[in-house]
Amino acid sequence: DGVLIPLQNGLPYPSFEPQCCRAIYSLNGEWSIYYDKNSSFNSLSQRTVENIGKLEQQLKRLLHLSGWEKIRVPSSNNVRGSKHEAYQGVAWYRKVFIVPETFRGKFMRLVFQGVNYFADVWLNGHYLGYHEGGFTPFIFNVTGFLNFGGNNTLIVRVDNTPWNTTKATVPYRICDWWNYGGIYRDVYLEALSPIYIARADVVTYKAGKLWNVNLTLVLHNTLLKPIVANISVEIRPALLSNFTTAEQCVEKLMLKEPELASFNLAVLINTQAIRVVKILFRNLEASVWTPEKPQLYVLHVKLASPVGLDESYVQFGFREVKVKEGKLLLNGKPVFLKGLARHEDYPGKGRALELRDILRDLIIIKQMNANWVRTAHYPNHPFTYVLMDRLGLLVWEEIPVYWFDCEAFKVQAIRGIADQMLLEMIFRDYNRPSIIIWGLANECGCYKERIEYLERQAKQARIVDSGRLLAEAIAWDPGDDTWLRAGLDLLAVNAYFGVFYGKVEDLGPQLDALYLRYPSTPILITEFGLWSGGGVGEQRQAEYFTKAWDQIKQRDYLSGACWWTAFDYDSMIVFDTFGAVSWDRNHMKIVYYKIREAYSEALPTSKSEENLLIYTIVLALLLTIIAVAWKVRNSLASRLGDKNTT
Repeated sequence: DGVLIPLQNGLPYPSFEPQCCRAIYSLNGEWSIYYDKNSSFNSLSQRTVENIGKLEQQLKRLLHLSGWEKIRVPSSNNVRGSKHEAYQGVAWYRKVFIVPETFRGKFMRLVFQGVNYFADVWLNGHYLGYHEGGFTPFIFNVTGFLNFGGNNTLIVRVDNTPWNTTKATVPYRICDWWNYGGIYRDVYLEALSPIYIARADVVTYKAGKLWNVNLTLVLHNTLLKPIVANISVEIRPALLSNFTTAEQCVEKLMLKEPELASFNLAVLINTQAIRVVKILFRNLEASVWTPEKPQLYVLHVKLASPVGLDESYVQFGFREVKVKEGKLLLNGKPVFLKGLARHEDYPGKGRALELRDILRDLIIIKQMNANWVRTAHYPNHPFTYVLMDRLGLLVWEEIPVYWFDCEAFKVQAIRGIADQMLLEMIFRDYNRPSIIIWGLANECGCYKERIEYLERQAKQARIVDSGRLLAEAIAWDPGDDTWLRAGLDLLAVNAYFGVFYGKVEDLGPQLDALYLRYPSTPILITEFGLWSGGGVGEQRQAEYFTKAWDQIKQRDYLSGACWWTAFDYDSMIVFDTFGAVSWDRNHMKIVYYKIREAYSEALPTSKSEENLLIYTIVLALLLTIIAVAWKVRNSLASRLGDKNTT
């Protein structure tokens, strides 16, 4: 039927939206850990029987050593100020647990929400497989490997490979953030019906003044016989309030009335097969999702069969994002993005945040009158995006293809880890209306290989998700047209005039020149900012914002600008004080109040079409003056040369 199904370790890749109607067994809590220094050399090897055997021999040796410590999962195992501060390398994790007898007969799925960077997994002595990539989830079928009612031993070899030792990882360079290691997001078992709903993907699009919904259900029969199952689908509004914003159980948001749409269907699912069911709902009178009024809906799917019942609840919104005539359109209307970037980073916790930490950050950002968040350079905790749906924050989410050179792009053309990361990010966060842009790279070098990479990623992204925009964030270079040659949707630039080059007053004229080159393309400033530390001070940081913003707001050809960053954060290079708020979130800097005031404005005030004519005339005059001056210079040089030869 032409539907591409994401698979991982032989299973349909789920969306990971919390399903409180399903039985979950958490593996969070106390684990044992052993820091195995200088053993990262095995991590990039092919997982052949021989190489897996070598890892198991290494494990067998370590199990008898006395260096094992206790650690809480989830946590970052190398945070600043800890015993193992800045550790990069292999750490072995071990946990013994008992699975309830009541789970017997269920399909058992083991879920890791986030492990950085390599993860090899064994359960009761059976090698389950491995995952590469530090920011997206992975799963295993463990149905046949569990001792129900008895002890089980789970072992994970984790390696946050030292940066700058190989170009095979993503990222690979010493990045401007902290290389947090460990099992830093939730780990749990899911007890599913043997026939279950693997995915429920929602795509909304406008049909005049009404809306259509394309629903794609992915059903998985794990049994050795075909089964007829009954599907029932309903869509109802979500109830959002201050009391429900942080609710993890989506079903608790679902209103009983009114029903927006419903559908019933009987399907045959073959033996150990994956079945795709597509349903189209037409001409729905739905309220749109916007940052000002983030109306959400809940999709409820039931799958009933002779072997059990499975249910899935999905939070989604009716929104459409497009580009047209140099404008970024949200639900058919131009939108200006007032942005803040956010690293997932807290003192003492690293990237292992509690949900209340995430909510606190997003509320602070919302209070600064932002309507857009760039979640730094990697996928954040999945609940981050659920919350941004509810709070009304637009999102640029990206994978950590960061500061790549030509060789690194060549490596990824072979290894495909960046490609895998993009697909895992898209399929994890597929139903989030807040996410409008997928970021493919940040401040990368190279030309030919970068274009090839961007083309490849754009092609696969549009095949699986045509409802969002694609972009890369470019270090300022007006001649960098890789985004254009790769067919991306936006021109996104990081602009640090007066910080790393030039003067802050250069920002406006440089933007004007860029607009003249690409008047029919939306232009985003994906980063601008200045640190407050290092003798700069809060006052100068705030003055920098004001000078930059005064130039930005006059140019309505811009589609948005993002201050780098909302909060201070740790880095393997130098602690970063770009934030409007301190690392511990207890101090609002002067620039916090400047941003809050500036972002309360609606849109830039100038008229881009009128200014385009003015800019064109001015530029033409400048070019004429330069050409005349150059001609005069050459003429004088020629005369001087003639005199020197006589």
